[in-house]
Amino acid sequence: MLLHAVMVNEDNDDRRGAERQPINQPSTLRGDRGAHDVYVADLSETGFSVTTDSRLAIGSTVTIGLAGHGRATARVVRQVPGGYGCEFAEPVSRSVVASAFRTDTVIQLTSSAPLEAPFAEPEVQKLPGAVRLGVIVGSSALLWALIARVAVALF
Repeated sequence: MLLHAVMVNEDNDDRRGAERQPINQPSTLRGDRGAHDVYVADLSETGFSVTTDSRLAIGSTVTIGLAGHGRATARVVRQVPGGYGCEFAEPVSRSVVASAFRTDTVIQLTSSAPLEAPFAEPEVQKLPGAVRLGVIVGSSALLWALIARVAVALF
């Protein structure tokens, strides 16, 4: 009796219908547990994968910053080695996938006036060494006196 078998490579669990674009760019992922710095490993019309040391809950809703296009809402669908796979709540267009993280997101400021810091750096004046030493020794002596007084009152 012959049995027919089909070999499936479990390491390549790619169930996406959309083509992935490698990105490898930093971004911010926001969720219930706050904001996390991540690297977007790849991006498609239906989702993305991120590399992060942070822990995310499978099924949780997150928001990812797509450089050049704003934010998109997604759901964490699986954990992969070193990160997570997420599915967009609403698929993004091919043009977003093609141009996300490809543009310069820094806005150039053009002005003829010289740039100045809004506030001057405060000048820090240190006390002389003898005064600092006196404060340290004096506060230590007061602390030990307080500890001794509490110890006498308890016993």
